[in-house]
Amino acid sequence: MPSRTKKQKSFFQKVVAVQRGEPSPSTYISKVADAISKEDAEHFANALSEKVNLRAKKAIVAILKDCREPMYLNEEGEETDTADVVATTFHKKEQWAKYVRMYVGQPLSPKETESLGNFKEKKPTKIARTEIWYDTSDSFGVSRNTVIKKMKDGGQFSFVAFQKQKRVEPEKPKEPELGAGEDLGSMPPDLGMPPDTGMGGGPSPMGTPMAPIGEQTSISMPGDSTTTSTGTVTSPEQKEKEEEEKDDIIVTKSILFKDEIKGAAILVEFLKKLNL
Repeated sequence: MPSRTKKQKSFFQKVVAVQRGEPSPSTYISKVADAISKEDAEHFANALSEKVNLRAKKAIVAILKDCREPMYLNEEGEETDTADVVATTFHKKEQWAKYVRMYVGQPLSPKETESLGNFKEKKPTKIARTEIWYDTSDSFGVSRNTVIKKMKDGGQFSFVAFQKQKRVEPEKPKEPELGAGEDLGSMPPDLGMPPDTGMGGGPSPMGTPMAPIGEQTSISMPGDSTTTSTGTVTSPEQKEKEEEEKDDIIVTKSILFKDEIKGAAILVEFLKKLNL
């Protein structure tokens, strides 16, 4: 099978040169040079050669495809290691489980799932049909939960990672329990006079003035919500508590892609960019 373009001919000429002992200009060319025979490489390097049969053509195309899948290459056959696969990163303050469930992921292709084996730094905790889980922790006591989903984006696809991290709090020492012989503090003196329990507005048994019947008012405690004619109004204390219960979520989005070969390559590089 002769080369159809000058770029193809130039590429296989480099492959032949590497097979002859010259230094390789890229990792991809080295892989092709190791996987293809010298005879087939020379046929591709010669634009006038037409001696390669159909069976050899299919074998060579399969080899090139296998060498290309772990990385996504440009037209010159060079690796795109310098390309940044991360499109954007932002922070959200939401409840972790509820926020992640809002986004419905697309099914991962078999090649995208297989490409996870090329990322050997971390092993996924779970691989589902539409999402990938990583649960990791470091030596500083920081644990991270990461969910990666494949999202549809304007006719194309992208990978979106949702990350939640938290620091493991050390256990607080338990306070010693008071024994029977320990001092429990001074008790108020007993004056020997019973309090007035009448209903005429005198002191109550707990020492607080009691309003007469018909004039008692409700006492609002800190943190309670109040009810008005328009609905329930949340107190500032409750709002503050709800904000504290929310998680700090880091959302990272990859660049767009269409085919599964490019998606598999982007997924590996995308995982390298995440703080797993």
